[in-house]
Amino acid sequence: MTPPRRDRARLYLRKCPLAISGQGGHRAAFRAACAVVRGFELDEAEALAVLQEWNRGCQPPWSEAELRHKIQSAKTAQATKPDGYLARGNRKPFAGRRRKLRPLPTGKASPQKPVFQPAILQQIAMKLPQVDFEYVRARSPKYPETQTPVTFLQHLFRRGEWVVVFDDLKSQGLFACQWGEPPYDTAGLNHLIHGCPDGVWYLCNPVDGEFHPNPRLGGKRSRRSEESVTAWRYMVLESDEANAQHWLAALVQMPLRIAAIYTSGGRSIHVLVRVDAPSKVDWDTKARELKPLLTILGADPAAMTAVRLTRLPGCYRGEQGPPAPKRPPLRKRWVDEPLKYDANGDPIWTPDEPRVQPINHWVGGKLQELLYLNSEPALQPICQMPTRDEIHQQWTIEKRHHNRGCCE
Repeated sequence: MTPPRRDRARLYLRKCPLAISGQGGHRAAFRAACAVVRGFELDEAEALAVLQEWNRGCQPPWSEAELRHKIQSAKTAQATKPDGYLARGNRKPFAGRRRKLRPLPTGKASPQKPVFQPAILQQIAMKLPQVDFEYVRARSPKYPETQTPVTFLQHLFRRGEWVVVFDDLKSQGLFACQWGEPPYDTAGLNHLIHGCPDGVWYLCNPVDGEFHPNPRLGGKRSRRSEESVTAWRYMVLESDEANAQHWLAALVQMPLRIAAIYTSGGRSIHVLVRVDAPSKVDWDTKARELKPLLTILGADPAAMTAVRLTRLPGCYRGEQGPPAPKRPPLRKRWVDEPLKYDANGDPIWTPDEPRVQPINHWVGGKLQELLYLNSEPALQPICQMPTRDEIHQQWTIEKRHHNRGCCE
């Protein structure tokens, strides 16, 4: 009698390599997720249970949120084999079947897929050993320290565009916020800074805010699929394997149009790259051109997708606090919409009253920290850009010369 698929998946993962940080751990976790989700066609709950058992031997173990993220990535990854290829197995006995002969090699070696090369990354990073968070902050055209979640998004998205914000990877988004005419309520999303244990994400490309049938998920309606995207503007780079300082030192030397750099509140640093592709096909073409080099330097190739969630800077991840309140229904929201309403459902506007900072009952966690923000990035490495202090000094010198000329 054939054991259930879940038991077969569990036995299969026992023979799979464990995820070890710095030794291809991200790829190992992604392959394990693909095996249980696509190969054995387990639902999300069963897949999570099987992965959690396999995860006990990983170094370090992945969190539940990270495992769920791998499951979602496996669901949306481009399939190279038909779904259920591991669940069906061989129906006939293997003994007695004639083995097909493989053709002799023709002398042409098949191209190997690029893999992360820590030695190459370190060699590049050693050209700028002084690079750290402060080095990157000093070259940010926008002051990272003064940004709120709203102002960060406002620099990246345009009037009339919608951006979907998430506090749950499995959801369709907590808010779909539309940008209108300034001035904006710069504290409009500050209620998400604390109180989201798994952190906060946003969809990297603008959408129309509407739900559309997703043909890749059997027509399930979604507002976070490519059918909702209105501009293929950004690409997300992240690395769970590379040394963070080496990865950062390599990033500042790359001739990429980097719009933002921020930490994930975990083991990786996210990079938002401006690509401005006219269509999804053009976006995919650009991604294929960049993937080989970026993969060698530590970027996760599976994360280089056009419809990608990335961390929202300014919010905390991994905090502990009181039980979460009942989740409100998903809806659209404008950034200048009030967060409070009276008994009749009418908005309470208090623009003239000072905003009272609510008491934070959440503790611990790590900040998804913004390091660099450039709303109009040029094709220039960050290491070649002047610091804000250098720009200010040059401005001061020019102003003095101008004043002297006027006096003479």
